[in-house]
Amino acid sequence: IVGKIDEDGDGFVTVEELKAWIKFAQKRWIYEDVERQWKGHDLNEDGLVSWEEYKNATYGYILDDPDPDDGFNYKQMMVRDERRFKMADKDGDLAATKEEFTAFLHPEEYDYMKDIVVQETMEDIDKNGDGFIDLEEYIGDMYSQDGDADEPEWVKTEREQFVEFRDKNRDGKMDKEETKDWILPSDYDHAEAEARHLVYESDQDKVGQ
Repeated sequence: IVGKIDEDGDGFVTVEELKAWIKFAQKRWIYEDVERQWKGHDLNEDGLVSWEEYKNATYGYILDDPDPDDGFNYKQMMVRDERRFKMADKDGDLAATKEEFTAFLHPEEYDYMKDIVVQETMEDIDKNGDGFIDLEEYIGDMYSQDGDADEPEWVKTEREQFVEFRDKNRDGKMDKEETKDWILPSDYDHAEAEARHLVYESDQDKVGQ
């Protein structure tokens, strides 16, 4: 695998080479995931996945039994999927091209889908339904206190992060823009951060490769 990552063939892997490889691997994983799901959802093989096709393939058995025994709210999940599907479906014909279907399955990869990623995150974490994420909701998404046990250090650090960096206007809660900066920071490159971390951990003589 080093041979594939080491593009200039000098026997060393740099941060830039590793970053390019990580991005390539991420894209390949997304492509393979979309191809696999496409086959299961383009039921009439017309080169499009309609909302009806997706709904029937994913929720068909639920529609026949609106009150499943496991108690999971599939109806709510379907409404949420439909909203995301319509957002991904740029031309509004309720039939997704391969690109639109990719945006539906992996919205974090597309600028025009970022608002729906933020909205879904807020809905998941905002337990009291006030349209904001307060400190306890923020912590509760990552850590569940078990009885009287002391909070781990990383939880205390996250509390400080919330107060110092997440809640920019210091009103005790995160609004939509603050949540967007948290989960989709414009100045953060995941591939570069991962590459730098891996090179640092492996680079025994600290020469950057």
